[in-house]
Amino acid sequence: MTEKKKVVKTEDVSYEQFSQWDFMPPGSFYIRTAMGDYLFLKTSDRKAAQDKVNELYGKGKYTVVAAKMETTKSRLENGGYSCTGTSTRRGQHRG
Repeated sequence: MTEKKKVVKTEDVSYEQFSQWDFMPPGSFYIRTAMGDYLFLKTSDRKAAQDKVNELYGKGKYTVVAAKMETTKSRLENGGYSCTGTSTRRGQHRG
């Protein structure tokens, strides 16, 4: 069975666009080039993104960075957690 390699699309973004308040990243990962621009990679696989950067610029020149700082796994409408946990400290009585 042959393995299909996914094509990773890229998009260049200038520093002026990147620094705007309402900027939405066009990809999941990015690098900042030596010229100060940002190259966004449209993939959900970090290894594929790093391989694409290595292919374009050479191995070891750049390291990809996640574009989103936090991920949420909540399925509730209000953004809260669906379950909570409690713990007791040592020596504390359950009662």
